[in-house]
Amino acid sequence: MSSRKPKVAHFVRKDSQLRLSSFIRNQIVSHQHYEPVLVWRNHVPSMSAAGFADFDFSDYAVLDLSEGENWKEKALYAGPKMLSQRQVKNALRFLKRHEVSICHFHYGTDCSVFYPLLKKIGVPSVASFYGYDCSSFPRLYFGYGATFLKKRVFDDISAVMAMSPDMKKDLIRAGCPENKIVVHYYGTDTERFFMERDYPGKGSVTLLILATLAPQKGHLALLKSIKRLMESGVSNFTLRIVGSGELEHSLKAYVRDNGLSQNVIFTGAVKYASDEMMAEYRNADIFVHPSVEASNGDKEGIPGTIVEAMSAGLPVVSTHHAGIPYIIENERTGFLTPEYDEHALSGTLKRLIADAGLRKRAGLAGQKYACQHLALAAREQELEEIYGRLIHAGKAVKI
Repeated sequence: MSSRKPKVAHFVRKDSQLRLSSFIRNQIVSHQHYEPVLVWRNHVPSMSAAGFADFDFSDYAVLDLSEGENWKEKALYAGPKMLSQRQVKNALRFLKRHEVSICHFHYGTDCSVFYPLLKKIGVPSVASFYGYDCSSFPRLYFGYGATFLKKRVFDDISAVMAMSPDMKKDLIRAGCPENKIVVHYYGTDTERFFMERDYPGKGSVTLLILATLAPQKGHLALLKSIKRLMESGVSNFTLRIVGSGELEHSLKAYVRDNGLSQNVIFTGAVKYASDEMMAEYRNADIFVHPSVEASNGDKEGIPGTIVEAMSAGLPVVSTHHAGIPYIIENERTGFLTPEYDEHALSGTLKRLIADAGLRKRAGLAGQKYACQHLALAAREQELEEIYGRLIHAGKAVKI
């Protein structure tokens, strides 16, 4: 069906990212004044690797650049991460046929896969960076990662989106021209996660972390603080760890070896916005997400589950990390501790476990802030305004 709306092409490296990364999915499905079309380099056939969010591809015009690929094209992707001339031509025909007005590339590192196309698309383009792509990646191979981004992304992209002022600093250090950077947080569906809740005094409270089991999420620091908390005599709590990932085995071993099994439960991953996920937020009393800079330099942007938990009215305990201090005011809309500071983290948790009134004050203040300032609808309007400014600037000719 034809549409009078201008069209935006969303580029991802593989189609499974549209289910794995709810923050990308939400930006696409929430467009109001733009019609999205989708382009990806790789199709992931295994549904087991397809992610935890619903995404109906049949609702969109789609170009799968891996369709019909030959062995040379597979080698180009496996090695130098490049498109073939045939794939570039297919993409240009797709963009022209659908009269695309702007292209949006998700993850700076993944944008680099499309760089032969980026030089030829003839319409404005924007690349969203989300974390590791502007923190640890530029440091790779003694700084070659930064050179790689400059040649394949920064030189030809119209604009680069940073989630926070902290990320903007990382991008400048990586070599991105400051005049190309736009600070924009993509937003969270606060209406979906909003909950009216009571904050009763309880004999035992439930702590929740909902995140991929990856180093930068801070699970090990959290478990160390839990051990310290129990050694201080506080044991009237249960920590629920929701998620899966590379650290699952080592985290479970730490819990077993340190006698924490009675207080720590691993649930595995849950589907985005499912009844199971909502029940985790509803049944929790405190949300904790102590993000850290990993040993390889990986950093977060603004973790979406923190904003979801705020929307659900949960008091949030996190860290002075990346973009998190830009959405949480310490001791008012949540609580921030230094990265890797087990003493400070256990102390903050101890206060919240003991004080239902404190949980209520922080939970309600955080919920109000998230709904007023971090809502997806308002951030989506801002995103479309960014698109409009780039198109209006007339920096590129029509395809």
